[in-house]
Amino acid sequence: MNGSVRMLRWRIVFAIQRLISLVFPPLHSIRWKLFVLYFTILIVPASFLAWSIRRNIETSYLHSTEEGMIDVAALVAELYTRLIAQYGEGSPRLHAELARSYANLDETYQIKARLFGYTKKEVDTRLIIYDAMGRLLFDTANAALPDTSYADRSDVRAALGGKYGARWELDRVHQRVNLYSTLPVFVRGKIVGVVSVSKPTNRIRNFITRSLKNVLLPAALALAVTAALVYLLSGYITRVVADLARRAERIAAGESGVRLETWTQSEFGVLARAVEKMRRRLEGKAYVEEMAANLSHELKTPLASIRGAAELLEDGAINDAIARRKFLGNIQTEVQRLDQIVGDLLKLSRIETQAIENEMGADCAAVARGVARIFGERARSCGMDFFFELPSEPLPTKIPELQLQQLLNNLLENALQFTPAGKCVRLSLKETGGNIELRVSDEGCGIETELLPKIFDRFFTTENPRTGARGSGLGLAIVKSIVTRHGGTIGVKSEHDHGTEFIARIPF
Repeated sequence: MNGSVRMLRWRIVFAIQRLISLVFPPLHSIRWKLFVLYFTILIVPASFLAWSIRRNIETSYLHSTEEGMIDVAALVAELYTRLIAQYGEGSPRLHAELARSYANLDETYQIKARLFGYTKKEVDTRLIIYDAMGRLLFDTANAALPDTSYADRSDVRAALGGKYGARWELDRVHQRVNLYSTLPVFVRGKIVGVVSVSKPTNRIRNFITRSLKNVLLPAALALAVTAALVYLLSGYITRVVADLARRAERIAAGESGVRLETWTQSEFGVLARAVEKMRRRLEGKAYVEEMAANLSHELKTPLASIRGAAELLEDGAINDAIARRKFLGNIQTEVQRLDQIVGDLLKLSRIETQAIENEMGADCAAVARGVARIFGERARSCGMDFFFELPSEPLPTKIPELQLQQLLNNLLENALQFTPAGKCVRLSLKETGGNIELRVSDEGCGIETELLPKIFDRFFTTENPRTGARGSGLGLAIVKSIVTRHGGTIGVKSEHDHGTEFIARIPF
């Protein structure tokens, strides 16, 4: 049962992740997930805080407004009490005095409007007086019906009962909410009427709107800065994982000498160190297995040739001295080929397994000048032309001197082998785009198009058109290993019967 529930939970999580990836594909990335998570954690409390502040401001302002309305109602009630004592209830003179008093009060509101920039609607204070039965006696807005009982209104009913009454009313005509504060009027302990003060809430709403507009730009800037910081933080957290993935892809592509960054002390650093440890163990094992398989395959042919010739010579089946010398020559040739294969394998192994940190770079231009002198003499002795174009200023690289010599020797040796007499071999070296560009070209027979993808493979070899012999098939593999190990690239362009050109780009 627990297993079924757990499986159902994972299916729900997987379905949610699939939905998110379809709606917004970038969220499939850990960086964007962290960004959204952190941003949500920051925005939700900030939004709640802003809502709480707005609500508290509105509530405080309403309370302040209500206090002022109560003070006005108390003042009018005191005035109404004195006018009743002076003129008696229901006296026409009473209404005239009330109207005159309100005119003075209305002038005060207009002064406030001019001083504080309020509109007429914001300071539109309304005074209403009811008698002891709840009938309308006086209304500054002339919006209520005279001699009509309003005792059913909650605030009037509370005031007629000797308590403070308050209510709000939706004014659809003016699109606002009106507040009412109502107080009873006492004469010698008897309730003789009710005084109600009404004010609209436009002022509150407009004040909050202006306040929000004032903080809108700072809030937008703060939000943008927060988003940028959160994005950078999420990028910092996932940088180690992204780097780990990129380097793992390079290792999977066959690049050697790739090291994982293990400097951080966080959980990501622990992961990187664990993967690096695993990589070293697997790389060594895979390297030995691959080298052993390649070596055993390549040694079969020369060993079989040596064994066959040796058995024939041992049995005495060949009595002719010329034939015997031929078979002995074959044995020597195959032994030399075996020696070359083993030697090249040792060179390749040292290049691919030696730590880069222990290597010291060399001047590519100086090494190339030394190699060019040697191969220039060899080319002339074979009846070929050899041209080289090398800079006089230094071109420092990360590649050690011996490996640079090996790289140039293998490329030039390959060019000389496949170039007939009377043709030309060229070597050029220059700085371009922050890299050192090395070109070796010949005017030989070229390489078939279908063979171009294989020429850098280990033990891939073709016959020398002049001698018919085959090399170890490791020369170009060594070249590629040297270049790629130090962050460079190498490519080849070839056209059948029109020659071949190798182009290597090596970082400074």
